[in-house]
Amino acid sequence: MPPGEPPMRRRLALMLPALALGRALPPARADQVPPRDVRLIVPYAPGGTTDQICRMLAEGLGPRLGGRTMVVENRSGGGTFIAMQAVATAPADGCTMALSSTAVLATAPVLPGFTMPMDTDQALLPLTSLIRVPMVLVGRPDAPYATLPELIAYAKANPGKLNIGNSGQGGQTHLLAARLLYEAGISMEQIQYRGGTPALLDILSGNADLYFSLLPESLPFIRDNRLRPLAFASTERNPTLPDVPLVSETLPGFSGDVGYGLVMHAGTPPEWVAFWNAEINRYMNRPEVRERMLKLLWVPKNGTSAAYRAEIAEDRRVWGGVIQAAGIRSGT
Repeated sequence: MPPGEPPMRRRLALMLPALALGRALPPARADQVPPRDVRLIVPYAPGGTTDQICRMLAEGLGPRLGGRTMVVENRSGGGTFIAMQAVATAPADGCTMALSSTAVLATAPVLPGFTMPMDTDQALLPLTSLIRVPMVLVGRPDAPYATLPELIAYAKANPGKLNIGNSGQGGQTHLLAARLLYEAGISMEQIQYRGGTPALLDILSGNADLYFSLLPESLPFIRDNRLRPLAFASTERNPTLPDVPLVSETLPGFSGDVGYGLVMHAGTPPEWVAFWNAEINRYMNRPEVRERMLKLLWVPKNGTSAAYRAEIAEDRRVWGGVIQAAGIRSGT
């Protein structure tokens, strides 16, 4: 991990209002019912991991809403900020929430050159972490390299010849790609896509070279030998593909699995924060739900609002150091 910590303590302090500073939330009432139907906004197109986790939540929480419906609404684009703004401008009555990319919440505010369309620290309330998903660097099976060290050697011998995809400025795939290039001392063109599926399709068609993919999205193609897994960005080897090494085995300290959670309007009353946190944790802690998530290759991470704030703050500290040391900027 590159040394040094960027001067961001004051900004992190703004993320910790009274809700997260030890003041207990009021208990959720047994008779609590949302005043209207609930919107769960997904900042990505339908299909894939993010859509799937939200639809699972809507299905599982629906019977607990006293006749109200939880509607999943896909609002992609803007690096997830279209969905975030929809939450920030909705009534603060506990009836609107959005899936959040932990990486975007953590790093976009400290990514040089990136214009924040909103102040997420002030406008949004982290409700709960949901899952972490393993990230694997994949490439074409016909490429002239089969391992990460071979890829690095090839890239050094052929500067600028390869490209690597990302699915949005400031997101995890952008930062993982930029960090790989910096720590390996190599250069590649970065290509931005609207999601993981288009990036993988370009590799499958031979029009792109590399991408840090969510394991559930790339695994079918890996098993069909249509994609070659080079290395995981995890902290330990994955039992699904135990022979695939870690990036950190070549570049010590390198890690960066992707996390997702839920956010609400910053002004949401504490009783609704408590209600949703209790209901979501109750659902996600059911043994059959956790088993289903593990089969989908997700790592359940649910917990309190304060814990999710702390997770975002820690990711910002770690990735802020990487961004500063590597000189990463939006568009690079």
